[in-house]
Amino acid sequence: MMESLLKEIDKYLMTNLYPSHRIFVKKAEGVYLYDIEGNRYLDFMTVVTTATLGHNFKGLGDEIKRVVDNIVAGNGYNFYTEELLNAARNVIKLFDDNIMYNKIHFKLSGSEGIELAIKLSKRFNKKSNIAMFMGGYHGRTYLTGLYHGIRRKEYGPLPPGVIILPFPYKYRSKFEEIKEEEYAKIIVEEIEQYIKNNSDLSCVISEPIQGIGGIVIPPSNFFSLLNKVLKEYGALLIMDEIQTGMGRTGKIWGFENFDTKPDIVVAAKGMTGGLPASAVITRGEIASSMQLNDEHSTFGASAIIMAAVAYSVSYFLKNKENLLDNVNKMGEYSLKRLKELQEEHPIIGEVRGKGLLIGIELVKNRKTKEPASKETSDICLNKALKKGLLVVPSGWYGNVIRFAPPFIVTREQIDEAVDILDKCFYEAEKESKIQ
Repeated sequence: MMESLLKEIDKYLMTNLYPSHRIFVKKAEGVYLYDIEGNRYLDFMTVVTTATLGHNFKGLGDEIKRVVDNIVAGNGYNFYTEELLNAARNVIKLFDDNIMYNKIHFKLSGSEGIELAIKLSKRFNKKSNIAMFMGGYHGRTYLTGLYHGIRRKEYGPLPPGVIILPFPYKYRSKFEEIKEEEYAKIIVEEIEQYIKNNSDLSCVISEPIQGIGGIVIPPSNFFSLLNKVLKEYGALLIMDEIQTGMGRTGKIWGFENFDTKPDIVVAAKGMTGGLPASAVITRGEIASSMQLNDEHSTFGASAIIMAAVAYSVSYFLKNKENLLDNVNKMGEYSLKRLKELQEEHPIIGEVRGKGLLIGIELVKNRKTKEPASKETSDICLNKALKKGLLVVPSGWYGNVIRFAPPFIVTREQIDEAVDILDKCFYEAEKESKIQ
């Protein structure tokens, strides 16, 4: 049955656009997905980090059905709904500082949220240029896709006024032996030279931890040093918390790991209950710089989507202590188990992560660090899939396995996932003669 349906998928859909797991999902519950043939899969990609609270967590479906039975069409801009107000209230509650973060606007996707954040910055400080980091990922619209370099050669050069900055990726730098704090200073000094030569810089956009870029974690002092420089030159810091926000790193916001406060935060994925939404959060001073009709969306902030956001964030806030405790404990346990695998498998170059956002970087040779990109793709989309584990490739070179289960994951489920990867690594090493 699955094979015949996959043939129809190939007939009708542009399946060449994304490397998919070739299964038809019928049911999802907790940490598991089930296909139409009854096979069970551990979801350690969390459907690209959206099902952070677990699939079909208690009450979400009922809340969505309640709204579907009453309001279907419309957005949250031409008129308001209680669902919109509840979503706004709850997202703002995720911040300790309600002076710095007290205004919010909802969009349909992370890409839209990033582009609104750029508009806000340019309106506020009346500067034109923006900067992003090498390896950063901020979406796949035409502009955000160009910013992070996906298919840039085929689709054209960077738009005018965009600067790509170096990001501290210590494993692949010539400074691997120096202390983290010193490495951060070197990178920030280099960044300051770019900014000195660009007096019209409006903002710098960054993820606290690069996700699609391969779970690249900057030194703990990096963003505080960077933000200090930005303030000197009148530029804003926009933090892309689309993957890291609402607990993924063991803290509510990823930036809390780095002793800094961005000017604008863009959130999505984990707070949405799996529905399409993003939120742009900033302070009133910046928000008021926008003008009437600067923003609109046909479907943005619809009652159905806002109900899912309001319920998901409320659920997280009510269970925050237990959820964050499990993220931190299971994150530590995952790192321990994966680093044990690293000792056994020469294909593993580095294991790194915070909370339940973990990357396993695969290499053909530990000395040269040649990326094992083909092997990574085969493990994620073929070997692990056949053994019942869903993980996805990421990284600057496509050679990092993203290990990011839902927050409710248990030690037993982590053990099962690690055991599957163990078998996959042995197979890949044998086939590619990695030793």
